[in-house]
Amino acid sequence: MTTVMTSIKKWQDDYMTLMARLEEPVVRYTSRASESVAPYVPQRPQWAFLDRVPSMTELVDSQLKFRRRVVDEQAAFIRTLMKSVQPALTKLEPKAAPHQDAMKRASVKRATAKQPAVRRVRAKAA
Repeated sequence: MTTVMTSIKKWQDDYMTLMARLEEPVVRYTSRASESVAPYVPQRPQWAFLDRVPSMTELVDSQLKFRRRVVDEQAAFIRTLMKSVQPALTKLEPKAAPHQDAMKRASVKRATAKQPAVRRVRAKAA
């Protein structure tokens, strides 16, 4: 049975597969273009202020680390936000299917069957 979540997961997987297929030729052609252009790129000037400018690799690495921090912070915020609205969300959650309710009851019966039975004794009327 296809659910919305399985459809979303399939779309995400298809997207990632497409991106992987597109990235390989882009990297290959970019490398070829770089090799063709490299002889014409001038050397970096020896100006004093350029010593403080990061290399392209340092800049990209720094931005990728920042991206990770932003995504992690936003994920933590969303989880906290979801916990704060949980009382309202429980009313919007779909009801469990009848077979799921039966499975829950059966698992509770199995769990309680393992515990010793408690005998209840009625008090005699005086």
